[in-house]
Amino acid sequence: MKVLVYVTDGSRGDVQPYLALAYALNRAGHTATLVGPRLYGDFAAEFDVPFAPLNDELVRLQSSPEVRGLYLNNDDPQVQRRLRESTIALFPRVFPLMMREMWDAASDGADLIVYSPSSRQVTHQIAERLGVPHVLASLYPHHVVSREYSPGPGLQPTATNLEDHARVNRPLEPPLSDWVGQWRTDVLGLAPRDDYTDFRTDVHGNPTPVLHGFSPHVLKPAADWPEWVHTTGFWTLPRRPDWQPPAELVRFLEQGPTPISVGFGSMFGGDPEATGELVVEAVSAAGERAVVVEGWGGIRVVDPPENVMVVRDVPYDWLFPRVRAAVHAGGTGTYNAALVAGLPQMACPFHNEQQMWADHVHGLGVSAPPVKFRELTAEALRSGIVTATTDPAIARNAQRLAEKLSPESPLEDAVRVLERVRRAGSGRRA
Repeated sequence: MKVLVYVTDGSRGDVQPYLALAYALNRAGHTATLVGPRLYGDFAAEFDVPFAPLNDELVRLQSSPEVRGLYLNNDDPQVQRRLRESTIALFPRVFPLMMREMWDAASDGADLIVYSPSSRQVTHQIAERLGVPHVLASLYPHHVVSREYSPGPGLQPTATNLEDHARVNRPLEPPLSDWVGQWRTDVLGLAPRDDYTDFRTDVHGNPTPVLHGFSPHVLKPAADWPEWVHTTGFWTLPRRPDWQPPAELVRFLEQGPTPISVGFGSMFGGDPEATGELVVEAVSAAGERAVVVEGWGGIRVVDPPENVMVVRDVPYDWLFPRVRAAVHAGGTGTYNAALVAGLPQMACPFHNEQQMWADHVHGLGVSAPPVKFRELTAEALRSGIVTATTDPAIARNAQRLAEKLSPESPLEDAVRVLERVRRAGSGRRA
């Protein structure tokens, strides 16, 4: 089975679950290509996953220090407006080019199209052109109308009505709709039709299968989700077979009390050195040892004390079973890795999506209360670390949830769902 897995934007953490999905498909004997922003090509190559590059100007803009700084206040309407304006300014050049590259990636055909929500109004039309099934693969529950989950931000219940249907679909507005319509006609050679950007059905009216990359033990499937919605668990990218831990890190872990982990991944808070100083002060005040994962710019510890070990990057599935708590930004990959390891957590979210998950994980009873990164002080971090490492209820809940997650096989289950979709030819029987 030849599969194209599209993820058109996002951070490294956003792309990683889809790379994991492509990797698992290839391990199962299929041929999967990841179609994503050009700067992630080396990431895919680390796992020998074929890669088709897309224009990455938008991702680079979103990764710039200036825009990352705005994300710290992205619950402010004025900041939201500035973020939209900075993005829209690139659209006239980038959006048509990206759509053409998305079609170029499919020039050799495919048996199945899988795509993230970011391109849901566009990518399914490639499947229409090829005459193959398509699947929406999402890490969030917002793209299926339900009384239990809002189609907008947050995880609160909602009343199902026509407005909710419209919000799930989110029709494109001009000029995006004009560009997509022209691309559909001129590049794909497809005839115009009503609601052509509606990803929820195929051209024959069959429902689009939805693959959810979160555990039913973490986020309960809605009772009113139809049978074509599949919740498999989080898609974790395994560590590279040739990866070995740094000798200094192994010695640090072996030569003292079990440390905690602190890392904010690819998030950027404006002053990495100031963040590093804050982290060291809080860890020391809490009486802890810590492995500080600098990641891609969020933390920089210039002169670490003896109780702090600094690493650039380390697979969480290796590190987390060797630490006693995890402090992180609230990204899906990190909090899921901590859940699987049975670790108490503390989240310091940088933006709204991370805040949503941080609140939810805290509600599960496995985390200290989250503190927004922009409000983080050494004392607030110290207090959260102490809570995460000493509250017996948090430790007990984290262990119990890990025991529920242990039997799951998310990637294998996801591959089986995709195989069934391909055999069925539509979402109706998948």
